[in-house]
Amino acid sequence: MITICKNGILYWFGQEEEDDVFIVASVEPSGLSFYAQMSNSDWSSWIERFKLEATKVLGFDVGEPEDGFM
Repeated sequence: MITICKNGILYWFGQEEEDDVFIVASVEPSGLSFYAQMSNSDWSSWIERFKLEATKVLGFDVGEPEDGFM
């Protein structure tokens, strides 16, 4: 996985201004927020892997508020 930090913003797979496919992350009061431009199947695969790896690293379940995670 390629992670780029530009002006304090994290990017995966590319940058919003420069590439057709990218993922941007920001920290919001409600938690970590992602914005992505890619196919739905690629996004689904990427976010599921991210949640799995984050769960392993952090030691608690990581998920989305609409799925009951807070």
